[in-house]
Amino acid sequence: MTFGRLFVLASLCACSNALIEDLLIENDDRNTFHIESFGYLEGGVFNFEIKDFFLLVPHDFTLPGNGKFNVQFVLQRSDSEVGYDTSSKKCYHESFIGPEDSLISMEDRTDWNNKVASIPIHTPGYYHLYYSNCVGKAHSSFELVTKQYNVNAQGTKIYLSTGVSSLPGWYFFFFVAFSVLLVVWGQMQKKDWTNVKSIHHLMTVTVVFKILSLFCEAFRFYVMKYEGVHDGWSAAFYIFEFVKGMLMFTAIVLIGTGWSYLKPFLTERDRQLILAVLVLQGSVNTAMIVVDESTPGSYAGVRWTDILHILDILCCSAILFPIIWSIRHLRAASGTDSKAQRNASRLQNFRTFYLLVVSYVYFTRVVLYLLKAILGYESAWVAPVTSELASFVFYVSTGWLFRPQEQNPYLAIGKDDDDIDEISLDL
Repeated sequence: MTFGRLFVLASLCACSNALIEDLLIENDDRNTFHIESFGYLEGGVFNFEIKDFFLLVPHDFTLPGNGKFNVQFVLQRSDSEVGYDTSSKKCYHESFIGPEDSLISMEDRTDWNNKVASIPIHTPGYYHLYYSNCVGKAHSSFELVTKQYNVNAQGTKIYLSTGVSSLPGWYFFFFVAFSVLLVVWGQMQKKDWTNVKSIHHLMTVTVVFKILSLFCEAFRFYVMKYEGVHDGWSAAFYIFEFVKGMLMFTAIVLIGTGWSYLKPFLTERDRQLILAVLVLQGSVNTAMIVVDESTPGSYAGVRWTDILHILDILCCSAILFPIIWSIRHLRAASGTDSKAQRNASRLQNFRTFYLLVVSYVYFTRVVLYLLKAILGYESAWVAPVTSELASFVFYVSTGWLFRPQEQNPYLAIGKDDDDIDEISLDL
């Protein structure tokens, strides 16, 4: 997908689907599904508008004697982002409602053209909005517009969920931190410019796009916080984040193959692996943009979130193979040629890099995923902040391991190496 098409896609998503949500459901056969969630403080407000509600019922359906349809929207409180199980065959709004939950009835057909409701929040917590249709085998169609916000001490509406309302400041902090890192990295290259390799330039560009994505993310969340919509910052963020992801994965694979350090070339296998990883990662990133910008009540959010998460883990695992190949070759070479000590040093450093990549992948793809599931609604900011902190540590560690220096064991083959094939990473 070209960057132009990606920009248009992100722009359309941002316009149609922000914190002020606009969800369109057409001919949906689900009896119960989760629509969206929001963390409220006391005094928060949930505004709700239904347009063009319609039920397609079976031909043998008989309306109850009271002339009402058994359909409700449910605003349900919990203590975390994890919602309730909607797979039960029981009628949801008749079986799983607590004293702090609110019901918005669609029983009366007079409300179907336009239904407006406003619910004040008295008990802080994480509130999940569900659709519950207990007519049985009826297909639903409607347009739902919601506006959810808290009100601060100054009376300003805060459209970000209470658990993530501090994220604009955090993203700006990491924007500054990575900017400082770029300056330090530039000084390190300037100090030893004669040992700067092509991979160092790739690493520099990766950090630049990381900084740009953090800058856009900070302003994106700032606009969402006070206006409830993503505005144009969302499209810019997704473009920079997409490019940054491609560059980072490319850099990791190239470092893992030893390119620019141990050998000045790439084998056919190396090129095929890079191509496969980038195509998969690019597809996953593009799909994640669509899913992340979709309201959870849409089919995309239900069907694809977990699948894309698994594909992302597989893609991250694939980048470990070139590092493993390098370790295997250097292990064999360290005990067979006259340069055993140098190869042993290289071997140790590749092992360090391998453990670094494994730790980064496992932490950001598995640990944080589990962390998000157990955090309370007021601590939802912890997961994204921890993710950025892990990225910062990974960038700093990788930059230090591969910094330009004359005696770096990663550097390209020296003049005293007799045969380039001796440390080729081919198996």
